Amino acid sequence: MSRNQQHPAHGQVGYLQLPALDISRSASFYEAVFGWKPELTYGSFEAPGMIGQWTTDRGPAPGSGPMLWVCADDLWPTLQRVADYGGVVATTPHLDQGERWLAEIDDPAGNRIGIVVEAGSPRPQPMIAVRDVEASSRWYQQLLGLKSDHGGAEYERLLSGGELVLQLHQAETAHHHGLIGVPGADVGNGVLIWFGDVADFDAVVARIGQLGATVVRLPHRNPPEGAGNGPSHREIWIRDPDGYTVVVASKDGQAFEPEDEGRRDQL
Repeated sequence: MSRNQQHPAHGQVGYLQLPALDISRSASFYEAVFGWKPELTYGSFEAPGMIGQWTTDRGPAPGSGPMLWVCADDLWPTLQRVADYGGVVATTPHLDQGERWLAEIDDPAGNRIGIVVEAGSPRPQPMIAVRDVEASSRWYQQLLGLKSDHGGAEYERLLSGGELVLQLHQAETAHHHGLIGVPGADVGNGVLIWFGDVADFDAVVARIGQLGATVVRLPHRNPPEGAGNGPSHREIWIRDPDGYTVVVASKDGQAFEPEDEGRRDQL
């Protein structure tokens, strides 16, 4: 610990030694899974609120002794990284008191580690059936700057700021769950694919022109000018390559109308 760092408070866990069989392998694992910053010269690391060291002088004790529980932001990506970087998912995740998901893993050295993920609240993750998953993925990425999190000809996950916002599924691929749409039926009847809180609304409108997308409703204010402030954003309605109606809306309040001087004088 450097001189300019504050010494941990009395009773705080301030340093952690973790047994390792191969320090480089353990360092790669913890960096990939939890974002710890390794320093391989001394086998040390920095983790949020803690520093420590991997050591080959102590043997792993997977079935006894204290157990370290590490917090993570997301369950599935974290468990997938565990498997990808030489660890083992040892238990099926379970919900603890409705507040957090708990799972146990073994790191590459065999240390038993717990993972804690906040349960969170339900959130929309729409899935639409499309003819060409890869083409639709490119279309949505260009339109809104979304990022691919899966890729492939049958299924795609698209992220915004790390959050899943849209799933694309090939319309004629059943997988284990059967077809997700009715072949030949009109798509999206009564349903809008809505993207709100878009910061670069004008840039998106420009990209719509570059994509040659069909515009259903030109850019407009919601509610119309002079009709109160409601959500006070701008919208544009377009068709995606499969005919779904897509709405892009700026951040609520972006088009808020200030009180005119005459109205302010009456208050």
